[in-house]
Amino acid sequence: MHVPSRTRPRPRSLLLALAAVALLGVGVGVATASAASSIVGVWSFGGGQIAVKSAGTNTFVGIVVAETTFAECPHPVGQEIWTGMTEQADGSYWGLHQWYYEKTCGLNKSLGPTAWRVKEEPNGAKYLRVCFSKPGTTQPEIPATGPEAQVTYGCLSSALVAPLPTAGAAAFKAALQLSGSKQCLSGRLFKIHLAEPKYDPFKTIRVTLRGHRLATVRRGGYVVATVNLGGLPPGAFTVNVKATTVLGEHLSGSRTYHTCARRPKKHKPARLKATKTGKSH
Repeated sequence: MHVPSRTRPRPRSLLLALAAVALLGVGVGVATASAASSIVGVWSFGGGQIAVKSAGTNTFVGIVVAETTFAECPHPVGQEIWTGMTEQADGSYWGLHQWYYEKTCGLNKSLGPTAWRVKEEPNGAKYLRVCFSKPGTTQPEIPATGPEAQVTYGCLSSALVAPLPTAGAAAFKAALQLSGSKQCLSGRLFKIHLAEPKYDPFKTIRVTLRGHRLATVRRGGYVVATVNLGGLPPGAFTVNVKATTVLGEHLSGSRTYHTCARRPKKHKPARLKATKTGKSH
């Protein structure tokens, strides 16, 4: 049996910090939906999130931006879970869903026919209706009114979490105007923290110092790199960051820090101690 999958969220926005002092930040703006019925945006499924973006004229792709599980097997961040999403004359979308094999959770090379339609609640709130069919079966249909048809697995509804995020160059440049660059560092070993952009986590990230790549680790919603300036002479040192997000945004930035010159030790003059001399008899 083939089974689709559910979801868990993850935070985001590029920010580089030195301990409590911020080092680098990327502001994340949001794009306005092109129309009231637009399928473009970030949609929530059982706690996870899928971002739908344009893949060409009237064609879209769904990318997992927070781990999503529809049945048993989790769809990882960065996976193109929905492909070939093509707008139909009636306003719905047809395409394919990535399925897994039950128990082993191995990817099924046969994708399942899927249908989508953006609908509205009586209060005007948008939601995405999705109907799945098993691989090799019929194409589901979601009419504007009336019941769904040709569905061989089931249907779900999801809420719109946010418009599709975009990393604005202006916001990124403004985020770099942080305090601390003119202050010298007395400590030669410190950590920098990069918070993942909201609704669009890092796919790859590279942090370098003097041409050498620094090791990074993921901790919660952050990527942490350790900078060691030990053994280097006093002066200016630039940390460079280049990152690519799962939605294809390319982010880059740098921050220069100055190490403090060691002050020469002040030698206090030695104090002369008086000694007692005894009289001879």
